[in-house]
Amino acid sequence: MESAGSLDTKFRRWLQNPYRLLKQYIIEGLTVLDVGCGPGFFSIPLAEMVGPAGKVIAADLQEGMLEIIHNKIKSTDLEKNIQLHKCEKERIGYTGEVDFVLAFYVIHELPDQKKFFDEMFSILKPGGYFLIVEPKMHISKKDLTTTISQSGDAGFQLFDLPKIFLSRSVVLKK
Repeated sequence: MESAGSLDTKFRRWLQNPYRLLKQYIIEGLTVLDVGCGPGFFSIPLAEMVGPAGKVIAADLQEGMLEIIHNKIKSTDLEKNIQLHKCEKERIGYTGEVDFVLAFYVIHELPDQKKFFDEMFSILKPGGYFLIVEPKMHISKKDLTTTISQSGDAGFQLFDLPKIFLSRSVVLKK
């Protein structure tokens, strides 16, 4: 929780602008899962991008992060299309289907990536995309190759390797 402030700053918005990073994947009406949403750095822009017909599931293990988002969207139009979801300790635990999954700086913290990829594959609709972004300081190129391999074991196909500042990134497709 103490890192919540550093996760949502003007400087970060300049370096990792959610609209610029996600515009090629997100259209109005989509259902998006933001895994490890933190204080809503991506969830809120995603909700604006999917519009009133879309939905964002802001999922986090920490109740405090979900409370921060709730306070940001309370009494706004975005409150209608952001669903706050408390993850379980060993899994996300969301049972619906989504068109797009975002896992930004999350994968390196997971104890069981294989289990996570299996769960994401079951949630993502056929033809859906999954963007994984990891900090270069936490994962090597070899680690990213392992991540891609594990995602392939779950059924995902490599779609793209976008360049994101100070990050290693992959877009997967179901």
